[in-house]
Amino acid sequence: MRKQILLGTTALMVGAIVAPGFAAAEEMPLRLEVGGYYYDYFGIGDVDDNPVAPAAARDLGNTNLFNDGELFFQGETTLDNGLTFGVHVELETNQPSDQIDQAYSYVSGDFGMVEIGSNNLANYNTFWSVVAPNVGVPINSGWTTVFTPIPSGFGSAGTFLSPLLTTNLDIGNDEAQISYYSPRFAGFQFTGGYAPAVAETGDGQITVANEGTQYHNAFGVGLNFSNEFNGVSLGFDAGYNRGSVDTTREAAGVDDFEQVKVGASIGFAGFTIAGSYANQLVGKTDAANTLSNKGEAYDVGAKYATGPWAASVAYYHGEQQDTIAIPGDDEMDSFVGAVSYAVGPGITTSLSIYYGKHEDESGANGESTLGILGLALNF
Repeated sequence: MRKQILLGTTALMVGAIVAPGFAAAEEMPLRLEVGGYYYDYFGIGDVDDNPVAPAAARDLGNTNLFNDGELFFQGETTLDNGLTFGVHVELETNQPSDQIDQAYSYVSGDFGMVEIGSNNLANYNTFWSVVAPNVGVPINSGWTTVFTPIPSGFGSAGTFLSPLLTTNLDIGNDEAQISYYSPRFAGFQFTGGYAPAVAETGDGQITVANEGTQYHNAFGVGLNFSNEFNGVSLGFDAGYNRGSVDTTREAAGVDDFEQVKVGASIGFAGFTIAGSYANQLVGKTDAANTLSNKGEAYDVGAKYATGPWAASVAYYHGEQQDTIAIPGDDEMDSFVGAVSYAVGPGITTSLSIYYGKHEDESGANGESTLGILGLALNF
């Protein structure tokens, strides 16, 4: 169920009195719609923690409970000249240290759409359509760290939106950025984006980069295709991102980071088959130049849906350099077979058979095999 809320009625009425010429609330066409999601997962099975001697293994339980959710506040209006203006804000339900996730405004028309604010670059938002389809626990994401123990040292160079955990690479996360989405021509769409500062969780707060100590002047471009021919749907997406290294590390010989990713999908008669590949050609390093997230990843999967039922299988492999002085890479492998049932509009249950293994370059690893029940509520 969706709920319409008048945007800032009281505040706007006060503003109309205090500020001469300010439009009254009833004259404002922009209203907010409230939506979002909430997911719960409960798993039971075998969970192992295998450190490198002489470290002692942790005594971990074999059950797991995880939940995640967000509230979306979305509003837009179309003017007489055909331009559409909108705003989007996301409120986290389970992360008290990061309550506001994405927050941005946009304007669209025959020219396409321009978006500005706290969000991932445009080629990140379009790329999800070509990753391996999955109706259960998502494995092309950081969620696997919830269900599989993380060994000591694993992902020290950073894991979020890195090739260790996803093929959908980005310069950071929810940066203060500006992106462009072109109109679609014969199924093709171009995207571009720019962020002055790079941070793992920017959330729009950093608008001027410290170029001496921070990656900066990042940009990303993408090209995607989506069309249907005689009942067969085809999809393709490719993206390239690059960011400038800070002057401190540049003096030590560190290069600008570079990312490429590509994916494709095909759908017919209820079946969807898709896969994607990503490569962090030049990784981001820490301030001491001892850690790097240079690496690559790929996934492949298939889904079949009929009526309220759907089933899928998916596999993911990711690796990254991590500690530069240690030979080898950190690696992650995961597999999920799942079946889901739509109980009603916006309500879906699922059962996943999940396997995951996180292995540090030192040889320490965490491994788990679980049956996971899920409940997804979208509203």
